[in-house]
Amino acid sequence: MSKHRTDNRRRGRAAVRSLVVGVVAVGAGVVAVPVGLPGYAVGPVLAVGLLALWRGAVRALDHRRAGAEIFMIRERGLINRRAGTARAVPWQEIDEVAIVDRVRALSRLLGHDVVCRVRLTGGEVLRVTGYTENARDLAGTIADQAGRRDSVRTLQRAG
Repeated sequence: MSKHRTDNRRRGRAAVRSLVVGVVAVGAGVVAVPVGLPGYAVGPVLAVGLLALWRGAVRALDHRRAGAEIFMIRERGLINRRAGTARAVPWQEIDEVAIVDRVRALSRLLGHDVVCRVRLTGGEVLRVTGYTENARDLAGTIADQAGRRDSVRTLQRAG
C-alpha cells in the first residue's frame, strides 16, 4: 500500500515556461516580419511560438482542473483522487498498462520523463506523469498488481 502525490506546482511552472517561450517566439516572429526577414526564417519561429503557447495553455488548464492529484495503491485496487473526486479502480478493471520511460533532461523538465497510460475496461484512461512522486515505481506496481505485465508496452529512449 502506497500513496503517490502529483506535484501540481511543478506542472504550473512548466505551463508558465511554455507560455513565456511562446510569447517570446511569437513576439520575435511578429517583429521580424516588418524588418523584412524572409518567410522561411520567420515561419518556423512563429510555428514554435504558437505550439509553445498552445502547450502552455493546455498545461495551465490541466493545472487548474487537476488540483492536487493522488494515486493510492491498495490491496484490491487503485484509487485516483483528482479535482475533488475519487475513483476506485479494482485490479480486474485494468485492460492495459503502457509505460513510456524517457531518460532526458528536457523530458524531465517538461514532466514527460515517465508517462504511464492505464486503460480501463470501460475505455477510460488514467495517466501517470513524471509530475507524480515515484512515477516509475507506481507504473510498475500498477502493471504487476493488475496482472498486466504481459500487456505492458515499455518504450525506452536513452538520450
